[in-house]
Amino acid sequence: MNAYTLHDIRIGHDGRTVLTIPELAIPAGAVTALLGENGAGKSTLLHLLALLTAPAHGRLTLFGEAVTARNRARLRKGVSLLLQTPYLFNRSVAGNVAWGLKAHGMGRAERGERVREALAWTGLEKLAERPAHALSGGEAQRLALARLLALRPRVVLLDEPTAHVDAASRARIEAILENWVREHQATVLLATHDAPLAERLGARPLRVADGTTLSGP
Repeated sequence: MNAYTLHDIRIGHDGRTVLTIPELAIPAGAVTALLGENGAGKSTLLHLLALLTAPAHGRLTLFGEAVTARNRARLRKGVSLLLQTPYLFNRSVAGNVAWGLKAHGMGRAERGERVREALAWTGLEKLAERPAHALSGGEAQRLALARLLALRPRVVLLDEPTAHVDAASRARIEAILENWVREHQATVLLATHDAPLAERLGARPLRVADGTTLSGP
């Protein structure tokens, strides 16, 4: 089964086409790595797949359902995107994770269990009551990842998840992703310059080039 299928997609910005995808299928339950230079269109594609951007032309389906203006908000609940520089709320580490769960209407008891699980998964349980603004860069990135994984999305989208952290944090984030993929058979797409990371995660490579094409490696 495919998580996404794209047909004749064109995305424009300021009167010019920034990404063209004639045909693409992204398999469910697998890791796909978007490889390419800065400005090639990787982030544009991630925003499209996160259902945050609508194409100017073409057809996009998610798990066999065509994405339309009518169902976009509902389908978006099953997709989570982690940006390069994620925004953290002015509250505790645990409070940041709980916020997203509460926004999705989850009850207090289940919310508490999900928070504990996500913090343990990302190695942040001892920092649960620390203010988010007091975290290091690597800890902040792991918190953003915990907040995302707590939602248990069907699709996880990651934009350069290890680009702006130190080597130790990079290794921890990589281990978190490896464990998550193994335990949950999740559909994961990550944009990265780090080809070895993609290889270690067993990712299927897709190369974005020239801002207008999408092809294999």
